[in-house]
Amino acid sequence: MIFYFSGTGNSFYTARQMLAKGERLVNMAEARDKGEYCYNVAKGEKVGFIFPVYCWTVNDVVLDFVRHLELEGAGYVYSVITCGGSIGAAGGLLRKELKKRGITLHCVFPIVMPDNCLLFYNNGTEEKQRRVFRDCQEKLAEVRTEIRLRRIRKPMLAFPARIARPMYHLAAGTKKYYATEKCIGCGLCARHCPDHVIVMQEGLPVWTKERCTKCTACINRCPARAIEYGRGTKDRARYNNPDAFR
Repeated sequence: MIFYFSGTGNSFYTARQMLAKGERLVNMAEARDKGEYCYNVAKGEKVGFIFPVYCWTVNDVVLDFVRHLELEGAGYVYSVITCGGSIGAAGGLLRKELKKRGITLHCVFPIVMPDNCLLFYNNGTEEKQRRVFRDCQEKLAEVRTEIRLRRIRKPMLAFPARIARPMYHLAAGTKKYYATEKCIGCGLCARHCPDHVIVMQEGLPVWTKERCTKCTACINRCPARAIEYGRGTKDRARYNNPDAFR
């Protein structure tokens, strides 16, 4: 069984790459919406947690799901955390939270993939994004092997990731989001939002809460490229995993 969360597709793609025959994929955002937190797996079955790191910490969707999780029968438990550069101590924080639920996290694997956080800096050209995506394929294969062999490796301590959470929440504000005249009123941004922050009003998206998970699905997956964040995103390349949503 693999529990995953993904905004622009990197972690969803990774989860599909790690999925073994007969294993089940569970979207943590959808499960949280439905209140589905109790899972039984076959005795000794591998269980994975795959998600992106934001500001070197565990994002709110994953943390909220894990804090309610009831899991029985897990054998080897691992996590694959996707990132643009480093996962910081996010693996340590996940390990600590899972331990509170009686679940032992045996290993954490970071995977560097194209960054999607165009809100605060330029992620590079589409050519660079494609190159980073190609380069990660070998690492994905290595991680699949490590999981099959059930490697055990303690992640970094959780403390730095806890310190990073206030910074993460500060960066997750929504007041700078807006839709331009390019908006076609399709409503995909609202449907993609895991926190249901976006509602459509008179054919335009409106951000109704002060902060969100910061998955950037709304701005990156907009088919009309109509969503901006402040003044800086206008000329920045968007990013969606090229193979995740096919």
